[in-house]
Amino acid sequence: MSARFSQAVIAHRWLVVFVTLLICLPLGYGIKFLTISQESRDMFGPKNPQLRAFEELEETFTRVENVFFVLAPKEGDIFTLETLSVIETLTEEAWTTEYVNRVDSITNHQHTAAEGDDLLVDKLIPLADNLLVQDLDRIRNIALNEPLILNRLVSGDGRVAGINIDLHFDGEQDQAVRKANWAWAKKEQLMRDHDWLDVYVTGSTMISASFAETGLRDVKTQTPLMYIFVITLMIILLRAISGVIAIVVTTFLTLVSAMGLAGWLGLSLTPISSNIPVIILTVVVAHGIHLMVAYYQRLRKGLDKNTALIESIIANLQPIFLTSVSTAIGFFSLNVLADVPPIQQIGNIVGFAVCLAFFLSLTFLPAFTSILPNRVGLSSSRSESFMEKFADWVIRNRNGLLVGTSLTAFFLMSLAPLNIVSDQFSKYFAEGTSIRTDTDFTDENLGGLYRIEYSLDTKKSQGVTDPDYLNTVEEFAEWYREQKHVTHVNTYTDVLKQLNQRLNRNQEDYYKVPETKELSSQYLLLYELSLPLGLDLNNMLSFDKSASRMIVSLPSLKTYEFIEIQEKAKNWLKENSPDLFQEGSALSLMFTHIGIRTMLGGVKGAFLALILITIALMISFRSIKMGLVSVLPNLLPGATGFGVWYLLSGEVGFSLAMVLGITMGIVVDDTVHFLTKYLRARATRSPEDAVRYAFSSVGVALAITTLVLVVGFSMLGMSDFKMNSDPGYMVGIVITIALIFDFLLLPPLLINFDKFIYRQANSG
Repeated sequence: MSARFSQAVIAHRWLVVFVTLLICLPLGYGIKFLTISQESRDMFGPKNPQLRAFEELEETFTRVENVFFVLAPKEGDIFTLETLSVIETLTEEAWTTEYVNRVDSITNHQHTAAEGDDLLVDKLIPLADNLLVQDLDRIRNIALNEPLILNRLVSGDGRVAGINIDLHFDGEQDQAVRKANWAWAKKEQLMRDHDWLDVYVTGSTMISASFAETGLRDVKTQTPLMYIFVITLMIILLRAISGVIAIVVTTFLTLVSAMGLAGWLGLSLTPISSNIPVIILTVVVAHGIHLMVAYYQRLRKGLDKNTALIESIIANLQPIFLTSVSTAIGFFSLNVLADVPPIQQIGNIVGFAVCLAFFLSLTFLPAFTSILPNRVGLSSSRSESFMEKFADWVIRNRNGLLVGTSLTAFFLMSLAPLNIVSDQFSKYFAEGTSIRTDTDFTDENLGGLYRIEYSLDTKKSQGVTDPDYLNTVEEFAEWYREQKHVTHVNTYTDVLKQLNQRLNRNQEDYYKVPETKELSSQYLLLYELSLPLGLDLNNMLSFDKSASRMIVSLPSLKTYEFIEIQEKAKNWLKENSPDLFQEGSALSLMFTHIGIRTMLGGVKGAFLALILITIALMISFRSIKMGLVSVLPNLLPGATGFGVWYLLSGEVGFSLAMVLGITMGIVVDDTVHFLTKYLRARATRSPEDAVRYAFSSVGVALAITTLVLVVGFSMLGMSDFKMNSDPGYMVGIVITIALIFDFLLLPPLLINFDKFIYRQANSG
């Protein structure tokens, strides 16, 4: 059957090429319908508990994104006429830009004072240009002792000031990017106009825009660079330009068709999807190299072009089918990650691409190669001779290699669980990049990059004025302030405490929540009537005054540190105020939890894929024994790869969640090709001779495939974006380990296992 199929492909090569284009080009046309989502919450599934909590918070207090400017005079003092003037100007200008809900800075902070029974509320700095030198000390004293802004809008040492711009987008594309571009341009202008001032800009909007911008930049630069290196390396190693052209065209058709289908289905991609072209490359290149190496080996033996292609298809039909099935299983297993739609999306798009690559590699690739002119270099025969000598060395030293590789593998596997799951989204960008520099500076000087927010709901109108409720909120806020890492707690009770003190002749004993509901209600009404439009309490109180908002600010923390604080807070609420119990929410909290879930989901998906792949191999090889033998070389590379990663980094997270799925196909690909050749020879030869045949027939292709992909993925490792650089390095590590195990562990395992089975059969 395989002979008839391969003969038909070559005999009807022009028809095969025409039909392929007829199918792929219309599919590829769907690319024009693809959209790129820049919405950070599209990373989370609808059942994600942190997303649900966040959406409930937004229903009460409206959705808020932010841009955060940080101004740091080089002289080290923000309380100067020049600096305060710049802060005031930026504050006023920000109000006039699009999508802005609110702007907070030290210049427009609503400072309260009392004259008799009258409450006076006004900007801390009504007009910076009218300030006298003697006013600066008064402003400094107020600002550095004002809990509402200290460590939020001004650092404790008075060297840094922040301007927070709250934004609201209506869902249209590119709004966040446009706002981020405005902020970056404004930063450059400020530093150009005021050379004595350092300006930094960060915030959720800036980080989301940087995710999109960096991911798309890698698609335009790193990915093409990787393709160029892979193509160049294939030309050098295969010594045949026509074969490389055929592989490249097949890769292009597979990629365009897969992405086009996504467009026809109306999918909206994310910056993470920038990995798709790279993943598809690994699949098609692996198939193509195996076909081309077998093809050129037969040409050098004197066969004509078409006969060599037919025999290459026959020799590779089963292993390519098995590797395609196993790779598709690996990617479709990513659907286990139900909480992360983009990873599910990648799994499904690449899974389809794998299936398409199987058909194109066995039809279009050889048919197109048959049409192209062909010239073959002679140097590859040396590599085949080397493989034969290498096989002899492996056979001679099989027992030592079996023990040595096994001990090394189990040692590295024991290190893998020691990796700590830690996702710090600000650290997704390489040191030295603008967003990383600005975010780190803000984090070090004002903290607050991470947040935990609460909607503390009384479930009744005007409930926020109840003294029991207010005291509970205040106790919760004080508990948080005592916790390690917490830089600021913003709560409505701080406003009431301040009002109570101001209206009682600034006596310190009155810096507490009012004792009666009536008094709280009066203070609230009096304060709200005194506030200007846009700076009211709508961001802290619900419309019917049934709930208040608490915002806890922390610096960038490791995953376990952040979750530890959240868990302690949940326990405090459970013990002290069960009626107010909740998870807490924020985008940073969502990203923290998703890192853990994606890693666990990735491992579960990989094990599920391994089981299904093993069963598929048992059925295909018609041998339970061979299916079980394949488990070790398929399992060990990923597990030991994470052991190596522990020695290099020790931290894993969202960026590495897909690595096992990406590498599973290549890992199994190597094992299947070696096993297929071994079993073919084992029917008539000894285990040792079967190993020699496997090395001579497929060893070169495995080595070339590994070298090409490792070099290609290493190019991704140069990216400034951790979502691309970490997988680039890790995939290279795992693929390298896979080849080592297939060359040094699998052959000794096969020989010893075969002889053990033989002795068992004879003794019976």
